[in-house]
Amino acid sequence: MASGAGKAAQPPGPGSAVNGTAADFPNIEQELYDYQMHSKMCKKIAQLTKVIYSLNMRNEEQEAALQALSHAHHDELHRILMETCHEGEGSALRTRLLELQESLDEQQRVGAQVQADFEIFRIQVEERERETEAELRKEFEEKLKAAVGELQEAKAQISASQEESDRLSKDLEKAGEQIQELDAKCEELQKSADEEIKRKEEDRQREDEEKKKEKEERQSEQREDLERVKALSEELKALKEERDRAEEEKRRAVKEERERWEQKVNDLNEEKEEMRKKIEAEWREERQRWEEREEEEKKGMHSALRERVKRAEAEVEGHLERLAESKRSTVKLQERIQDLEEELELDRRRVTEAEGVAKRAEEELAVAKERLLLQEDELQSRAEELLNRGGCEVCVCAEMEELRSQVSRLQSRNRELELQSSGRNSDHARQIRQHAEALSSLRSEMVRAQTEELRRIQKHADDERDKLQKEIEKERESLQTEREQEKDQFDKDRNKMRRERDEEKEALHKEVEEVRERLRREKEEEVDRLRKELEVERVRIRSQLDKNIEQVEAERANVQLKLEEEKKRLVEKAEEDRKRLKDQVRKAIEEVMRRHAAELNSVQEALSSEKKTNQEVCVRLEEERRAAEELRSRLERERDELGTKLKDATSEVSRLESAIQQRDKKEKVAPEAAPSCGPQCSRLEEELHQARSRLARIQEEAERQRDRQQREIASLRADKHRLEEKVLEQSRLNTERSLLEQSQRHTEDRIRAECEDRLRAEFRIEMNAAVAESEQRWQNREQEMQSQISELQGQLSESQAEKKKAGQGDDCHGNPEIERLRKEVQDTKEINKKLRDLLQEPQTQSSTEERHSHAMALQALEKQAKEDLLSERNRLQTMHHLELDKQRAELTQQHTEWSRQMTQRHMQQIEDLQAQLQAHTQMMALQQDLKQQNQYQVFERQLDESRCAMLELQRENTALKKQLKDR
Repeated sequence: MASGAGKAAQPPGPGSAVNGTAADFPNIEQELYDYQMHSKMCKKIAQLTKVIYSLNMRNEEQEAALQALSHAHHDELHRILMETCHEGEGSALRTRLLELQESLDEQQRVGAQVQADFEIFRIQVEERERETEAELRKEFEEKLKAAVGELQEAKAQISASQEESDRLSKDLEKAGEQIQELDAKCEELQKSADEEIKRKEEDRQREDEEKKKEKEERQSEQREDLERVKALSEELKALKEERDRAEEEKRRAVKEERERWEQKVNDLNEEKEEMRKKIEAEWREERQRWEEREEEEKKGMHSALRERVKRAEAEVEGHLERLAESKRSTVKLQERIQDLEEELELDRRRVTEAEGVAKRAEEELAVAKERLLLQEDELQSRAEELLNRGGCEVCVCAEMEELRSQVSRLQSRNRELELQSSGRNSDHARQIRQHAEALSSLRSEMVRAQTEELRRIQKHADDERDKLQKEIEKERESLQTEREQEKDQFDKDRNKMRRERDEEKEALHKEVEEVRERLRREKEEEVDRLRKELEVERVRIRSQLDKNIEQVEAERANVQLKLEEEKKRLVEKAEEDRKRLKDQVRKAIEEVMRRHAAELNSVQEALSSEKKTNQEVCVRLEEERRAAEELRSRLERERDELGTKLKDATSEVSRLESAIQQRDKKEKVAPEAAPSCGPQCSRLEEELHQARSRLARIQEEAERQRDRQQREIASLRADKHRLEEKVLEQSRLNTERSLLEQSQRHTEDRIRAECEDRLRAEFRIEMNAAVAESEQRWQNREQEMQSQISELQGQLSESQAEKKKAGQGDDCHGNPEIERLRKEVQDTKEINKKLRDLLQEPQTQSSTEERHSHAMALQALEKQAKEDLLSERNRLQTMHHLELDKQRAELTQQHTEWSRQMTQRHMQQIEDLQAQLQAHTQMMALQQDLKQQNQYQVFERQLDESRCAMLELQRENTALKKQLKDR
């Protein structure tokens, strides 16, 4: 656009004719301008779309990161739940769940804040886009108008230059034609002269002899021809000099024109230099503003990145805290493993001791076997001796019975020892295997959980660090590209503005010259027109002078009437404004009172409902506390009962053991009572079996009671923890409520001050507007009157001057005419004085009355404004109190809803944990039942073995009896 305009504005060169039409330039320049604006708008739109796309991508990345974090939190929650279900640590699981829930809520809040920041930034970008689009459209329209004006001026200049060049070309053509005509005449004359000379010479040679007489005549004719040729040559020289003079004038005109154009070009260059300096200064300022803006954007981006890094560091710290917690749990598990290893060492020691006891028992058994073999040999030898001797059969039978009873007793003791040693060895081996398996499983689970936790935390930290680095690099690249694009665009805009300003300077210079010429012509025309109008006006003023005097009298009366009407109208307007303000204030107060009454009712209902809910919660807590105390007392009673039952069972077991020992002693002391040992042993065994079964039942019941007590104690602890959380939540809510009340008080004071300032400002504006309107009206009236007076004075002075001139020019009229004119002048002066006095009197009276009325009106309005301010202040105070109550009620309602939702969520989590704990306790109970069943099976197997041994002993006893009877 600028290049096209600059080319169109250049003047044509000397002697050059403009070939072509000037109508093609505007369309080309318009198309170039439209294309440039279109490309500029396209670039701007592309930049904005890139920014919006980058923001959308960033938002999607943030959402994906938040989703990944939420999935990771859910997975971690699930894993921790599974681990705690296996480990049975309910309290640690609950605290971990609460921490994870808080971290998840924090992440959600961060995501919501990021979303809100993105929405705000998107709105700002849209507003900036709209503003830039409006500015570009406005600049485009302004530049289009300037281009249209420049094109019109260029067209005019081109047409003028074309006309001038056509005129100069026509003059040149005419001068060339004249020169050609003169050259042709000169050549024709020279040719004719040469022909005549040749012809005359031939005639003279041919008729030399015949025309000797006529020689003198020919010589005279020749002299005349020569003089004619000289005259023609002089005329030719004069024409050539005229042609040279015309060419010199033409060259001088061209030179002057060129100098004039060079002067204009120099002036334009100087103006361009000044414009360039101004543009460079503006460019420096604009660049400084862009750099400041870029610095601000960099600071904003750095602050945002710092916040994101802080959030990432906070997340890493959270992960590190969780890692520390996992480490603490691993330390606890290691301590537990150490305790279990110590228990295993104790069990191993017991096993070694039992093995030593078993070895000693085996040695004793071997010794007893050898002793028994020796005793059997002795008995056999004694029996053979007795048989050989043929002694008393009764003694022999008694001795045989005694020996056999000793043998059976020794054999039964041997078998019992073997069974006990084998049972102990098997129990100890089984317990050692179980402990070893439990330790290995715990160690493997602990190592696996620790490695998984460390791997997951390391992976999460690496992902976060990589993602932050990528985002920082992307932001840096986008900022660099945007900065380069903005610099390129700024350079383009600067160059374009420079070109446009140069073109505008040229156009303005031309316009100034045209305007000067036009003003000069208009001034001359105006002077002529004014001269003519002055002649006409002199006649008209004389006729209107008398009419104006009458009009002034009528206008004075009208002015007084209008002043009175204006006073009445101002008073009525003030009354109407006061009534209108009162009605508006009253309606606003009624509306506010109705709205605040409804809000008060809703707040009271919400408070009553909250009080009811709080009372219900207190009652429920009191009932739970009472139930917990009753349960505790009942459990203590059951524990005492179980303790007494256990004591009774132990006393019964001790009694049975003492009875068994007494029986053994009796068997040793009284061997003759051996035939009656079978029923008594069976009875004792049955009693022992019943005692052991009763003892097992008592132990089982004690275990069940212990488990139930542990579960109830855990539930009581959970209830206590929940109550403590509720108390902490209530205290936090009380602090938040106090903070909200303080902020509401601050907002009340601020809003009250703002309302007072606004009312004062509105009242001042209205009063100033009314006073300014009245003053403007009176000033306009005074100016009109003064203008009329000045016109009358001018008319009188002109009439006096004309009369003086007429008196000086026409002294022949005599003295009566002069006296008459003097009287008329004096009369007009007196009339002017009277008019001035008449105008000043109502003006001063009206001004004093107006000031007094204004002062009274101002006092009344100030009083009314004070009353309105007090009423408005009271209304605003009530309104703000009601608004604060409403906000307080809404906040309490929101808090109750939030607390209800949180309690529901916590109750749901607690129920889930209780269900998991219950399942875990059931599994433990099943394991304990299986252990007890295994112990019962061992006891039953021992009893079966002891019964088998008793039956074998009885069979051996019967066989021995039969043998003795047979003998």
